[in-house]
Amino acid sequence: MKIILYGKQGHAYTVAFKNFLNSTDEPYVYKDISKDVEAREHSKKLYGGVAKYPTLFVDDKVYLTPTTEKFNKIMQDLKLRA
Repeated sequence: MKIILYGKQGHAYTVAFKNFLNSTDEPYVYKDISKDVEAREHSKKLYGGVAKYPTLFVDDKVYLTPTTEKFNKIMQDLKLRA
């Protein structure tokens, strides 16, 4: 399984999602769109010209600005636990 999280340092959902992922044994990649130009440009393409976050990628699925409830459901479906 390949998990990538786009976010921004200090953003509440980004911090919460990173904290959860850090507490699992599942490796993931984090990209801060304020520092990673490539991730920021990719985000703009996904959101029609505006960089938004968080964005979660799991294998070939893309979750645009998931809420905490949606994130928790995705993690539950993936059987990931803190």
